[in-house]
Parts: sequence; C-alpha cells; structure tokens
Amino acid sequence: MTKPEIRECLQDIKPYIPGKPVEEVERELGLTGIIKLASNENPLGASPRAIEAMQKNLKRMHSYPDGYSHYLREALSRKQGVQPEQLIFGNGSDEILSFLTLAYVNPGDEVVMATPSFSQYEFATRLAGGVPRQVELTGGDFQYDLDAILAAINEKTRLVFLCTPNNPTGTIIRKQELNRFMEKLPEKVLLVLDQAYLEYAVDPDHPTGIEHIEQSYPVISLRTFSKIYGLAGLRIGYGVAPVEIVADLNRVRQPFSVNAMAQAAARAALDDEEHVERSRRMVDESRRQLAVGFAELGLKPVPDQANFYFVDLKVDSKEAFQALLKRGVVVRTGDIFGFPTFIRVTHGTAEQNQRFLAALKEVLAELKR
Repeated sequence: MTKPEIRECLQDIKPYIPGKPVEEVERELGLTGIIKLASNENPLGASPRAIEAMQKNLKRMHSYPDGYSHYLREALSRKQGVQPEQLIFGNGSDEILSFLTLAYVNPGDEVVMATPSFSQYEFATRLAGGVPRQVELTGGDFQYDLDAILAAINEKTRLVFLCTPNNPTGTIIRKQELNRFMEKLPEKVLLVLDQAYLEYAVDPDHPTGIEHIEQSYPVISLRTFSKIYGLAGLRIGYGVAPVEIVADLNRVRQPFSVNAMAQAAARAALDDEEHVERSRRMVDESRRQLAVGFAELGLKPVPDQANFYFVDLKVDSKEAFQALLKRGVVVRTGDIFGFPTFIRVTHGTAEQNQRFLAALKEVLAELKR
C-alpha cells in the first residue's frame, strides 16, 4: 500500500500505550478483585449528584452538546470568581494543551518544560512542530529549578509548562517562588500552570494561578474534573486565563469537543462539596497510612501534595510491577519517567492501601533474595 509520508514533526512521537483494562488483566491472570493504583483516579468514584445528573440527561443524547458549555461556564465562573469569558473547556485538560501549542507554537519554536513531568507536554509540542526543551528537577528532592528554566528560555520560546503539584513526583512550586519567576519571565512567553491536582495540595503557600491572572500576567491555569471530582471517564477539563488568551484558544477548539454528559456531570459535581471534602480527607489519611507502611519497609516516598506517592523501591520497577500484578495490585512503573527503580502509586482507601503494602512486602522480599 502506498500512502502519504507522515509529517516530519511526528517522527519522534511515540504513541501513548495505555494499561490494559482491569477486567482484561483479571481474565488473563485468572484473578478477581484487582485494585488499580496506577492512574491517579478517585477510588471513591464520582459524586452521587454527578451520577444523578447524568441519568437525567440520558434522554437528551440525540442532541449535540452546548458548544459554549453555557451552564457549566456560569457555575464555574461564580465558583472561581472569574469572568465567564476567562474560561476554556476541553475534552480533558489534555486537549487544552494541544489548543495551546496549536495556537502559539510555529514549527521550530521552543517550549520549555521540566522532567520528569507530564508526558503530554512533549506530545503537544511535537504535534505542533515545536521543539521541547526539558529541564531536570533538582536531584533527590525533585524540586523545580526555576532559575534553570529561566535560563532555558530564549528568543524562540513561546510557552513554559509547569505542573504543580507535579506528576509524577507530587512536589509543588510555592507562591513566592512563582512570583519571582513571573517577574523575570520574558515578554510574549506564556506560562501554562497545569494544576490537575490542585485540590489535594495542603501547603498554604501553593499558588492557585488565578492571582497571577488577576495581575495581568500571561498565565493560564489548567484544571480537571478527572481527579478529585472522579469524572476521568467523561474527559472534561478547563482552563482559566485572561480573556485575550481564551479568545486565541477558541480559534483552534472543535465546536463540540466537550460532550453533554460531561457538562451535566461536571456542573453537578461542582456543587457537591461533601464529596470533594470526603475525597480530600481520604487522601490525607492515605498519606499517613502509606508513609508509615513505607517506613516499615525501609522506604521513603517523595513528600507529595497530590493523590499519589513517588517512591524508590531500590529494585527494578518493571519486575516489581509484574510481581505486584500477580498479587492483584496495579501501579505505575517509574522507568517511563526515567527512574527505573521508582513506582508511582495512587492513594487508595484504607483497605486498598493495606492490600498494596502487604503485597509490596512480599514482592520486595522476593526480589531482594
């Protein structure tokens, strides 16, 4: 078969390979009751109000969704204290990353980002024909080296991606650090603050991003309904930015990328503060439980402000993954982030954590023989 040549900028893109569905893994291994602690999902599930809202909207699925997300936009603008025109919605915040590179990155332009961090920054950059410039987090404690990031910016730089709390490390940038960074950020460079895990951060010095937008800095804060709101399967995220930036992003946005069910569920989830607080409290309790369990195993996780731990097992993470999988526990291996002895494990319920720690104890004893 003959076909057109694939675009040159796509040559270095490696397709994302998702993990198998739990049901398929159970079938292959002959197991039941596998617990998935690999994707930073909310183990408490979606808000009951969100589920009820989806059920009410089932009979409307023959109609196209509201391309402007009017009712969700109004509800979110009130909650965040911003103008409706300052909000942009996408099929997950991942899609908004692509909006940003499609709107602002020409072939050959550069985008600065940290590593290890969210892989979609590099993907979105390359998709637009841009060049990713990666700056390593500081050794050992996985903190942002904002001075090094500033030094990586040049006349070709269009965007800077900063994830806080950072995936996969759970570490954050504090307000004072971000303030100093913004003061030195060159003109015509847009800062993208990916804050998918913002609701889990307990450090009072963690920035919201909105305060910098109010000060007319070129900033967009990306948020998601996938994590604490438990709507990962519906794929809906949003960004808060100056009106002028949102107007640019709307030029590249597909008219119906956010489906009607997701809009209805997200709007209802916003009002369910009880579910959000319960989810936040579960993560707080999990941090303590896993920290104690890791300490008993002689392990020390990276202190996190998200809903997961990044921890060095001192053994090959792929071998540990397979051994844990046989015991009905799924985690994320660290080799995909460039740290082959680390794993990322999502905070779970007390019962899930107990199963994970018991399985990990067996696995470490097995692999260290």
